[in-house]
Amino acid sequence: MSNEPGGPAPVPDPYAVPDPAPTVPLAPDAPQAVAPSGYEAVRTPVGETAPTQPLPSTSPFAAPTPYGQPQDGAAPQYTTPQPQYGAPQYGAPQPPYGAPQPPYGAAQYGAPGYGQTPPPYGAQPYGYGQAYVTPPTEGMAIASFVTSTAGLLFLGGLPGPVGLGLGIAALRRIKVNGKAGRGWAIAGIAIGAFGILSMLAIAAYIIFVVALFATAGSSSGFWDDVEQGFEEGFEEGSDGATGGDASSGLPDFALRTDLTAGTCLTTYAWEYDMADTDPVDCAVPHEAEVVALVPMSAAVSLDPDDEFDTAFNDAWDTCDSITESLVPGYFADGNVELYYPHPDDFAGGVTSAYCVYYGDDAGMTGSALAGTLQLAGAGA
Repeated sequence: MSNEPGGPAPVPDPYAVPDPAPTVPLAPDAPQAVAPSGYEAVRTPVGETAPTQPLPSTSPFAAPTPYGQPQDGAAPQYTTPQPQYGAPQYGAPQPPYGAPQPPYGAAQYGAPGYGQTPPPYGAQPYGYGQAYVTPPTEGMAIASFVTSTAGLLFLGGLPGPVGLGLGIAALRRIKVNGKAGRGWAIAGIAIGAFGILSMLAIAAYIIFVVALFATAGSSSGFWDDVEQGFEEGFEEGSDGATGGDASSGLPDFALRTDLTAGTCLTTYAWEYDMADTDPVDCAVPHEAEVVALVPMSAAVSLDPDDEFDTAFNDAWDTCDSITESLVPGYFADGNVELYYPHPDDFAGGVTSAYCVYYGDDAGMTGSALAGTLQLAGAGA
């Protein structure tokens, strides 16, 4: 290399620092040009053409533009990155740090696997929720059923109101707390109501029976007839066991003969022979009086229930007439009884029967035969 004039041109040093480009000094205090903002409109004079931007190079030897980078003069494109296959979606729960990752193609947590049908819209995703649990039974409903049933079976429906009340309360509580047992409560209410009806029916029957006995007891001679029936049945049974006349229903007896017309008696005579009563002064309270001795036309029949016994019927009619003449309307406050001799005694000469009047209420005074009779609570 030679630097002499007229010699060859110098060769640039590739390792030398290039000289800086020359700059044009600005005049002092010269106003600086302000870059136009985006709000000033650029006006193009009429008849002139607005300057255009140079077209980008389309040389086949130009380097390709990287994917996603804007070309020369083009505005940058903003694209949303697509999630990779198997990556969790936005808002999905993230696995804890250090947890193993699922294999490629495995279903993510909360998402259906490959080939599975996703759940319908609004349904709970797979993996969420708990198994259905049967609600507990309301204890008051069971108590209503047990109370009503036991009361109907063992106490005649007396606890029915309690079971009915428990059932109604149980239905209200089930409506609030959502527990089971509605069927138990309804059954308790139904059985409790039936128990109440049963209890009322039993009470009505008892009241009816008491009223019936009270009405019958106030009627003429009701309890006396009942008592006499028991006594006669007892006597017939006793006589049959002790050797009475088996061929007839009439027991063996011997009618007493010490009584006369006008004799007052302490009590009503239940025995055929009148041995269970005694004479008493008519001035003191007593129950009965012998108003007449009625002659018998014949011996009575051996069957005391013989309705066609002529001798007994004739004697009864005579007794009834005599008593009616002494105590008019005597059936209103009393009755009569005919005590006749046994057929054997009649054959032996005892041919008269006692016609005895007795009042419905004990405690009469005076004598019907003497015309001084005063019934208990009534006048003769």
